[in-house]
Order: sequence, then structure tokens, then C-alpha cells
Amino acid sequence: MKDDFYNYRLRKGYAVKTIKTQNSYLNRFKSWLIIKNLRIENLNSENLLECLSWFREKSGESIASSRNCLQAIRLYLDYQMENGVIEHNPAFVIKLRYGGDRAKAQPLPSKTMEAIYRWFAPLKYKTNRENIVHQRDIAVLGLLLFQGLDSGDLERLRVKNIDLHKGTVYVPSSRSNAARKLKLESVQILPVQNYLLKVRTKVLRYQQGSDKLFPQSKMQDIVSRLVERIKKQYPEVEGSRHIRSSVIMNWLRTDHIRQVQYMAGHRRVSSTERYRNEDLHDLAGQLKKYHPMK
Repeated sequence: MKDDFYNYRLRKGYAVKTIKTQNSYLNRFKSWLIIKNLRIENLNSENLLECLSWFREKSGESIASSRNCLQAIRLYLDYQMENGVIEHNPAFVIKLRYGGDRAKAQPLPSKTMEAIYRWFAPLKYKTNRENIVHQRDIAVLGLLLFQGLDSGDLERLRVKNIDLHKGTVYVPSSRSNAARKLKLESVQILPVQNYLLKVRTKVLRYQQGSDKLFPQSKMQDIVSRLVERIKKQYPEVEGSRHIRSSVIMNWLRTDHIRQVQYMAGHRRVSSTERYRNEDLHDLAGQLKKYHPMK
């Protein structure tokens, strides 16, 4: 098998010197598997991150060495997959960044999300029109922070999708996302009810007959303006995508990945896996271990 893997790499154009370096990384990888009593058939991406962390602690590798090690492992697992030993390659979804690259923003903790909502909801404005818009924005913000909806999800929502009695919101499917039913947080119920029964009727003066939950401007514009206001108070918020990814990462800390896949509207579990691999709760070590210290 060793000779076969050697020839496999030669056919792919790897130089003999490179193969020798790869073998050094792979010998350490196989030693780690023995220490952890793991078989490659049972490997997942979290195992591999732990393995890279172990290498880092043992040898103080640079980010370049960690990437080369990952590349060698990925190639080895590709070979095993082609030979039917494993069904998928868990190294495929892991990407390490050079120190010069911008690190991804850390996910916002659940407590920060709640604090943002508590700060925003009581705000008052001078004019009646501004206060009407604010009541709408409270409802929008809650769906961003607690259900992880994006502007496309919000655009598709209809009045019938809100069940105040059961405290749920049904999110219709799209080309990219699956439909799902999500629980509203208790703090959202009254603001959503207030929006439905009082605020939305005032908005409908300008758009008669619409059954959209938010019948006014494009939701993308509404969300963008809303997030810009939040960033002035909470500069750690980078944008609406950052909020959604934070919601999903926080779910992954408490719920099974298949449940998170459903709640996030992901059609494939691999989409959810990417969030787990980017989760800086698990990858706080990655930023420390794989990014050079200043």
C-alpha cells in the first residue's frame, strides 16, 4: 500500500523530495492516530483540528508547516477514499490562513445578542413615523438575532407564517435554503404581536392587499440600515452575515448538528459542518496556534 501511495503521488506530479516531506508529516499523523486509538474510517474534521493542534504544541510549527501537514493528510485521505477505505475526506472542509490574511470575526456570544436586543428595543424617537419604523425594526432585529434569518428569509415571510399562539415562525424555502419552523423567544412575542396588530396596519396604507409580513421597502436595505445602527453601539458586529453565522455557531454548541442543519435551513449537512469548523469557540486555539504571534 505504501508503494501504491508513493506511485499515486508520482502520477499526480509530486516530486520525490516533496513526497519525502509528506511522509514525515504522515508518519506523525499515523502516530497520533495510534495514540488516540482512532481509525481513519472514523475520522472527522474536529479530530483533524485536534491533530494539527497536537503537532503545533509538540513542535511549535509555523502556519506554513501546518498547511503543508494538512495538505499531506488531505492527499492521503483522498487516496484512501479513492480506494474505498473511507467514504468522505474530512480534511476537505478545513482551511488554514496565513498570518497576513484577515482572521474571521469571532462569533457573537448569545449574551451579546441578547444585550443588543435589550439595548435596541426601548429606544424612542421624536416623530411618530420614526417610532413606527422602530417598532418594525424591533421585530426584524429579533428574527436576525434569535432565529438567524437573512434578508431573503425575511422577504419571503408572510403574515400566516407567524403563529403567536404557538410562538413559532415558519420560514418558507428558497432555491438555496430549506423550509423550517422555528421557536420565537419569549422576549420577541409581544414586539411581534405589536407589529402585526398595530404597526403593520399603518404600513399597509401604502401597500394595500399585500400579505407579506414586511410589505414595505426591500428587506436587504432595511437590514443593512439596521445593522449599521447597531455597529455604532456594538462595533464588534461586522454585518448581517456575521450575525447569522454567530446564531448558527451558538446553536452548534448546544444542539445536534442535524437539528442545527434544520434550524439553519441548510439543504446539506456539509453546509452546517463548515460553521462548526469555523467556530472560534472550538477554533479559538486555531487563531492562536495557526496565526503568528505579533
